[in-house]
Amino acid sequence: MRFVFGTPTTIKMKNQQSSRRAKGFTLIELLVVITIIAVLAGLSFAGVNLAIKKAKKTEGLVMASSLVSAVESFYQEYNRLPDVPKKVETDSSGKKLLEVLLGMEGTGSNAENTRSVIFLQGKEAKGKKGGIAYGSGDSVEGVYDPFGNGYTVILNTDYADSLDFQFGKEQVKLRGKQVAVYSYGGDKQPNTPDDIKSWN
Repeated sequence: MRFVFGTPTTIKMKNQQSSRRAKGFTLIELLVVITIIAVLAGLSFAGVNLAIKKAKKTEGLVMASSLVSAVESFYQEYNRLPDVPKKVETDSSGKKLLEVLLGMEGTGSNAENTRSVIFLQGKEAKGKKGGIAYGSGDSVEGVYDPFGNGYTVILNTDYADSLDFQFGKEQVKLRGKQVAVYSYGGDKQPNTPDDIKSWN
């Protein structure tokens, strides 16, 4: 048996006051909750953004590696490099190189890939981003990284012991290599963390 002290009116008032407090939040409590949610959302957005950039860089590295493998395979097949300048861009001056590597140059007297071997394979670009961009008919427009940049292809056209070239502030010397491929990534600046390089 329980004993409750006080008048019935006093007990009833205490119950009504405690039930009123339990039903709502104060303005300060709401602001604290909103602030916590905003901070967590900001942190998760930054994490998602970083993960997307890393995934794009990885995708770009795969394409750079495919370009290197294609040139090396051409070299093994024909015992020489394609007859193009030492430095070409895959979005403009490198169109001839791409046609050679894709086996799209035809079989005329000036053809370099006379066997029409397809050395370069990769996914098709979406609006000049992340792959090989094809034009109308059987033409290639370029090869682009996931950020929309063309790659730079450096060929060892001198057939020297090492492939030497400038990458931003860095002087690169690759021993025993016939080709190197790079892109400056999303920020379009050399020597930054989002660079896409076929070496290191």
